[in-house]
Amino acid sequence: MTVPLPKAPPLVDELALDGVETAGGLTQSDLRSAETPVENRRWKPWMRAVTISLGSFLGGALLFVLTLALQVEDPATDSESGAFIGFLIVNVVVGLAACIAIGPVRGSRAGNLWIVAVGMASSFAFAAWLVAVMRLGARRSLPMDVSVVAIVVVGGILWDWLESSITGRAPMDAPIFYIVVVALSTIIALLFGRSRGTRAALITSLRAQAASAERERAALAQSRASDIERARAEERAAIARDMHDSISHDLAVVATQAGALAYRSDLSPELVRETAATVRESAARANTQLREVLQGMREPSETGRDDTPLPDLDGLASLLVDGIPAHAPPQMTWLTVGPGDLSKLSEERIRALHRTLSELFVNAGKHAPGAEVRVELAGGDTEMAISVANAVQQGQAPAPGTGYGLIGARERIHLVGGTLEAGTRADGDFVVEVRLPW
Repeated sequence: MTVPLPKAPPLVDELALDGVETAGGLTQSDLRSAETPVENRRWKPWMRAVTISLGSFLGGALLFVLTLALQVEDPATDSESGAFIGFLIVNVVVGLAACIAIGPVRGSRAGNLWIVAVGMASSFAFAAWLVAVMRLGARRSLPMDVSVVAIVVVGGILWDWLESSITGRAPMDAPIFYIVVVALSTIIALLFGRSRGTRAALITSLRAQAASAERERAALAQSRASDIERARAEERAAIARDMHDSISHDLAVVATQAGALAYRSDLSPELVRETAATVRESAARANTQLREVLQGMREPSETGRDDTPLPDLDGLASLLVDGIPAHAPPQMTWLTVGPGDLSKLSEERIRALHRTLSELFVNAGKHAPGAEVRVELAGGDTEMAISVANAVQQGQAPAPGTGYGLIGARERIHLVGGTLEAGTRADGDFVVEVRLPW
């Protein structure tokens, strides 16, 4: 899920986002087009253009009516002269053209510059002119800003001179003051558009960073899942090897005894029964072993494992007393069971418990060197519980680890019908609890 970011207000979308380039040379319109469903791309730009044009028309019409009322009330204005009516018509025509064009030219630099230039000749076009100035300011280009200010100042002076020459009215009394006021007003509009453009670019950058972080997180999660699955597969392959080594003896007994029955016709009925019983017991034992870990069997890995003998009951008892080489023996606590109760476990569970405890002892020595390892064993009617705890040393950086050892141990215990839980207690000890059925 991507990180939600604040959506820019409509004013940003319409004024500041147009033409603003992001990393890679993409504009805001390009990014929105990429994120917008295909069925929405056809009507959204036109709806936006119509909305801007309609808003500019309403704002311009209101300003036109106000300025017209002031001019008519001015005694120096001959409202019935042909020149006044002509300029009035030009005002309306230019204003309507600017209002109509301001929507479709939202991403056009030349189109907005044209509206800025002709807008100086019409009060009706003021709203469209203001939108165009802020759009150009959102591009955050200093040469563009200078060009806009120059067009506005020069255009305003030329239009005032033309109007005063045709209508006969006196030109402006303070041209310097006019230039300063118009230039400052234009600069303010440009700065407003620039601030919106900066904010829009920042939002786009944050969205791009969030999307990149989400893609990286997904890739890491996928890699982690692959590593976990590989660790599980390796552990299952080790279990398959153990099962192959343990079951081969029973299968050899079955084959030998069955062969004797097939080729020896002189056996007594009692010996035949004994041989058949041996075959049945060996087959039943092999079937039990296969049934317990059939789902975990895989082809042996090419890397191979060591050829040490398979762990048995004596090996498990020795591990609980002596620990592993190069490490201090664990502190054993027998609660409701004793060493003799371990014989209740099947061979598969003894092997699984032996390998799991070996892994836990190695982890304790690696992540908490020198810390005492405490092992507690308890048992009930249906299962036994083993707790392995060690103190987490403070102020010392732990050895780097992947966590795959615990993943493999949990998989191994699960395949023989048990559970494994690991975590840090409130007192700071790291504890692993294993439960196995008898």
